[in-house]
Amino acid sequence: MKRILLFSLIFLPLTACFAQVKVIESSARRIPSWVNGLEKDYIIVVGSAANIQDAQQNALNMVKERIVSSVAENVKTSSEMKMQESTINNISTYLENFATTTKTTSGPVPFLQGVSLSKVEEFYWEKTEKKADRSILYNYHIKYPFPYIEMWKLVDEFKKRDKELSEQLDVLLNSVDNVASVEDIERSIGELKVLSEYFMDGRKDKAILGITRYNSLYDGIELVELESDLGMLKYALRLGNRYIESTRKPQVKSECARITGTINNKDFTIVNYDYFNCFEDPENSIMVTYRFGNNTVRKPFYFDITADKAAIFVNEPFHFKALSTSEGIVDGSTLDLVLVSKYEASFTVNKIVLEFPGQTPIIVDNIGENFKGKGNHALKLMINDPINVDATSTQGKRISMLSGYIHFKSDKTGEIKTYRIYNHNYTTNW
Repeated sequence: MKRILLFSLIFLPLTACFAQVKVIESSARRIPSWVNGLEKDYIIVVGSAANIQDAQQNALNMVKERIVSSVAENVKTSSEMKMQESTINNISTYLENFATTTKTTSGPVPFLQGVSLSKVEEFYWEKTEKKADRSILYNYHIKYPFPYIEMWKLVDEFKKRDKELSEQLDVLLNSVDNVASVEDIERSIGELKVLSEYFMDGRKDKAILGITRYNSLYDGIELVELESDLGMLKYALRLGNRYIESTRKPQVKSECARITGTINNKDFTIVNYDYFNCFEDPENSIMVTYRFGNNTVRKPFYFDITADKAAIFVNEPFHFKALSTSEGIVDGSTLDLVLVSKYEASFTVNKIVLEFPGQTPIIVDNIGENFKGKGNHALKLMINDPINVDATSTQGKRISMLSGYIHFKSDKTGEIKTYRIYNHNYTTNW
């Protein structure tokens, strides 16, 4: 009698508990025999949710977890037989961890992509109501085929893919210091992000460190001028002591110049521009900007609009020195003068014409003297034309002047120019 009473005391609370939930709708009049059971070569699970769609999806997720767990256990078991415990422990731990975090997507495990409702062999669902608060709960049962041979196929597939991804990680980590282009950096970062999401062991930390190392390469990229002419700039990207390529187009602008075209080659870029609206300002520049990852690489390339200009003048007296005289005539002499260049551009003096008042002009031709750079340039000439001593001597005179022309050419453009000498002071030693 006591045993009957004890059983009644245990059974009554359980009966009361089940009585609190009732099935108000189901997919079949009777619960299939396989529900909540175990069958060889099948995975039987149930998913619950407030609506049937979520309950169905939760059941499918549980199928994925069971598959991953089965693969994990068999990867570990098969490999322990081969005495590869250290490597396999990482793999099985990863799979076990993944099994508990599997969501609606297949994630990084490729074989889960094939898990779908279309492969479900049988299903059964029921809609239940909790009497206490009249809340609704759906239970969705799935009978999913998963034969033993398929499981071993997935074990081999996983091992193969895991090895391939480990090798890919090693290649990426070993290539950090040998990137050939900006696109290599971007592509490697993208691949490492995928790997960092895939791995759940020590390789995950390696992948994250690799991402940091590749991102740091952006900080070392600089723009280097290769060649430039007025109106054209040619530059390249350099990382450390080597040049790298990029197919990305830069942002190019200038305060005064008009950008007429950008030619983007893999290993260098050419920027063409016109400078007609620019003044003679040392701050004239072409600003080139790139955006790499979260880094901005920017550099101004300065240009001088006077780079091709050639302009000269004289401001110091000319000095004549007689080499020989005869009967009031200087038969040979030298002339020392200083030319002042306004710009850096090189130029060549070809001819000088000197005009003493009332005398036949003296012509020094085929000079061919080349000068470069801004500032003073000394020029010494031999004069073979006869010069009248009395008409040109500066002895006893307070000031003596001559006029004439200096013919010169811009070496850059080939333009021939003439500087007019007008009432310029000179001295003689006769």
